[in-house]
Amino acid sequence: MTERPQTAAVQRIRFPWPDQEDSVPLYVRADAPLRWSRSLLRAPARSTVSFDTYFGAFPAGYWRDHASVSHVTLTGRAEGAVRLTLFGASDADSRAVITARDVVDDSFSLQASTDAWAWLWLEVEALEGEIAIGDIEWRLEEVSTGQVAVCITTHNRPSDCVRVLERLAEETTAEFVPQIIVVDQGSTPATDALGWDQAAARLGDRLRYIVQPNLGGSGGYSRGVSEALDGVARYMLLLDDDIVLEPESLSRMVAFADRAPFPTIVGAQMLSLTEPTLLHSYGERVRSRGFWWSPVASDLAPTDLASHTPATTPAMRSVYDVDFNGWWMCLLPRATVVQIGMALPYFIKWDDVEYGLRARAAGTRTVTLPGAAVWHMPWTGKDDGLDWQAYHQLRNRIVTALLHAPGTRGGGVLGASFAQDLNHILCLQYGSEAARAVALRDVLSGPDHLYRTLQTRAEDMRELMRRAGQIVVPDGELPVVGTRPAPRAPRGAVDSVGRLLRIVIHQLRPVQSAGVVSVALDRAAGKWWALGLQDSALVRSATGRGAFVAYRRRRLALSLVVEASVLRLRLWARWPSLRTSYRRALPDLVSRARWEEAFMSSTVRVDTPETDGTE
Repeated sequence: MTERPQTAAVQRIRFPWPDQEDSVPLYVRADAPLRWSRSLLRAPARSTVSFDTYFGAFPAGYWRDHASVSHVTLTGRAEGAVRLTLFGASDADSRAVITARDVVDDSFSLQASTDAWAWLWLEVEALEGEIAIGDIEWRLEEVSTGQVAVCITTHNRPSDCVRVLERLAEETTAEFVPQIIVVDQGSTPATDALGWDQAAARLGDRLRYIVQPNLGGSGGYSRGVSEALDGVARYMLLLDDDIVLEPESLSRMVAFADRAPFPTIVGAQMLSLTEPTLLHSYGERVRSRGFWWSPVASDLAPTDLASHTPATTPAMRSVYDVDFNGWWMCLLPRATVVQIGMALPYFIKWDDVEYGLRARAAGTRTVTLPGAAVWHMPWTGKDDGLDWQAYHQLRNRIVTALLHAPGTRGGGVLGASFAQDLNHILCLQYGSEAARAVALRDVLSGPDHLYRTLQTRAEDMRELMRRAGQIVVPDGELPVVGTRPAPRAPRGAVDSVGRLLRIVIHQLRPVQSAGVVSVALDRAAGKWWALGLQDSALVRSATGRGAFVAYRRRRLALSLVVEASVLRLRLWARWPSLRTSYRRALPDLVSRARWEEAFMSSTVRVDTPETDGTE
């Protein structure tokens, strides 16, 4: 008699934490009030409970196409009399019954093939009286489980960091996650936060706390990965500090990576921290023309999962190839890190993009896994194109294009980025444009500048923005604003051309001084087609706190246009030689030895933090 193979859970059905009731539609749907713990759900008589949800359904298409999984088993236990129905959705069929059975006070097991289905999910009908259903797991044939070193980079977000550690302490074990490395690069120690002592005590010697100068996200993650390489973990999980974590996502990502036939970077998707049921990123690609990232599916960017499910949303039933995954939560195989090295010293922005492109060139693909996600502040809620980060956005984009873009001159990145320069100038964002000019001059200076400026350039750009007056003014200090109505957005191509001509004429005219700011605009309306017609404007910050106050400066604008043009011409002329020098320097720039030289500067290291936060 042949023994049945042992199985292991690859996706457990969890229910929301007590403080996340607004996220319930991501986990479960029902036509009656529910009660739940993390692993058990109670429903009243004659109610129907559906797991046609983001966290509840099983993304069979991804497991089939990227992990070679052909069959899956759903197990659980039921209290009371229930009818269980297993559904599947495919490109052609949004809701098909695969199998059904009645269960009374018993465990259950339902099997399904992944061959025809993009998603699978369970629906439960309460036949008589109140029911309970729990310990629901999607299971596959058991394989060896890889250990994970969690690498968290934190910078002046002590409470956020502690919240992440609390979630990890709640639902991870030493066998699964033997090491949690916190790299603190801020001036406010995470160890001073309320709750640190309790979280540290629960994690015990799994937790390591490292203090180092601020080397940005790339430096913090590289430090965590470097430390993890001294251990035995098969994977390194890069995890932001300013997220809300669903720990089950980590388990799913590791299970997926364990079963992939080749080393695979597995990334989590992004849910909005401000609108918890809004899926902000389903996956990202880099457009070859212009070399800028874009969503893999425009229909899903963004998507409210409170009203969109696998059964009701055709775009969710496709398997998408991505070029990279954001490092809000991303699992790197040790084998990949050993093969291609660590992050480039970008400080912030584009390090995750470049790493994904470099890994792909080396034969390691990236999969952004549905059903694995964190809640994170979306980039629509940030001002990173208007503050000091404008430098890193452009500098790192150009360097990444030198390393990976097709064509002889970067696949149109110079023209596309010059158009963005003009946009900044028309929007009266002269500080952003000055920072971008510094970025291009640094690129032209060669690859050695990346480490040379790693610890200093962010503060240089903050000072540049302060001198330019491009800072967020608090609400209580904003100037008087006139009553001029905000311009409407252009309608169609002809209207856009006409608006642009009006703006060019306006930009050439002398500035009309006035005692008050001309117009107030919200962030969404603060575009070229509105700001280009103003001599002064107030634009709300994307954070909702304060505003930018901008004034037109005709001579400065003209000089910035000239400088941007000259720098683009220099880059165009030197592109082949710069591409060669950056590509030759890449192995050294991403090596562990080179990063460790950077780590040695004024570093304080504490292997196991004391519970009182002392070092």
